[in-house]
Amino acid sequence: MPRPKLVYFFSQPHQPFFALGLFNALAVMLLFIPAFRGMLSIDARLLHAYGMIFLVFTNFFYGFTYTTFTRFSAQPPIEERRYLRVWVLNLLAALSFYVSLWMPPLFYVAALLMALSFAYTLRIFMGIYAKAPEPKKDQYWIIVGFGMGALADLLFLLAQIPCRHCRSGLYFDMGVEVGIYLYLIFLPAVIAFRMVPHFSRCMNYRKSRGFDGVLLLLLLAHVLLSQAWPKGLFAVDLLAALWLGRELWRMELPFPNPDPLLWGLHLALFWLPLGFLAGAAVEFFEAWFGYASLYLPLHLLVLGFLTTIMIAFGTRVTLGHGGAVLGMDRWGAWLLWMTQVVVLGRLALSLAAAQGSISPWFDISATLWIVLFVLWTAKYGKILVRGAR
Repeated sequence: MPRPKLVYFFSQPHQPFFALGLFNALAVMLLFIPAFRGMLSIDARLLHAYGMIFLVFTNFFYGFTYTTFTRFSAQPPIEERRYLRVWVLNLLAALSFYVSLWMPPLFYVAALLMALSFAYTLRIFMGIYAKAPEPKKDQYWIIVGFGMGALADLLFLLAQIPCRHCRSGLYFDMGVEVGIYLYLIFLPAVIAFRMVPHFSRCMNYRKSRGFDGVLLLLLLAHVLLSQAWPKGLFAVDLLAALWLGRELWRMELPFPNPDPLLWGLHLALFWLPLGFLAGAAVEFFEAWFGYASLYLPLHLLVLGFLTTIMIAFGTRVTLGHGGAVLGMDRWGAWLLWMTQVVVLGRLALSLAAAQGSISPWFDISATLWIVLFVLWTAKYGKILVRGAR
């Protein structure tokens, strides 16, 4: 019967949010390819930046945190009616955003709906945090991370308001920087440095004192320097790379690991210092020698760290809550390798752009992203929607 299947699909928060994120991951890129090439008369920069931050990754974040935040806080699961309100807001925001590409005033509707989504989520999480018998710092920093996402949404909204004396370009650039570094990188890093050592049985590891606060300050320094003094940006990222590398050294992760799922989580964590280190080198040559990388430092972190850990965590949640055997087969391991191919494809695009040409690497890089999510859906989509049984 169709009704029971629909009931099951909405019965756990990760299912509708992950499904919406998967759809948007494909839709945004399929629209971005012709938009970037000038085949569609739409704002390609806004589509790519806002679409990826809020339509794609935010839905994946909600799917994961609405499932795990209550466990962190030793509280009962969030009621279905509450997370479905947020999902409906996200769905309406996505639909409004797609239409706004041809009818720009509707972007205000999309951004305001997303703001309501953040506000309601923050209200839910703050209520859970207040009731936790022993509130921990991880939950606090998760709430801060979502607050940064709400701030980024506001900056994008301000950037689209027509105003003669407003610095719309600055608002847009700050929206991208805050959205990427203080939201997309900071929030999953907080979660990863709590959960990956636990999954890996690193019993002797404890986060360095003030780890999350120091990470936020380093990322904030990156955001501010990106606008105030880009020539000094490489120094902050180099410091972040060394500091994160030291933290991973303390963790003593068993890498490489025979378990593909753990291997994927470990690989994602290694991308954090590696991404900042490579980014520091690129930023140095960009600022001092005019090298054009087509936003390579940002993409190394978003694809190397964020997408890898999203594929690994997303697969684990889908299998574990779908009644399937918890673990990755060869197909799942291959998807993790495929994620690294996506990173390499984006690296090749930046190297080609530095030589003055993006063909054919733009199409290859974008297609690899699409193939990754099509393959994940082909393998795990049925479990996500219907469960293993």
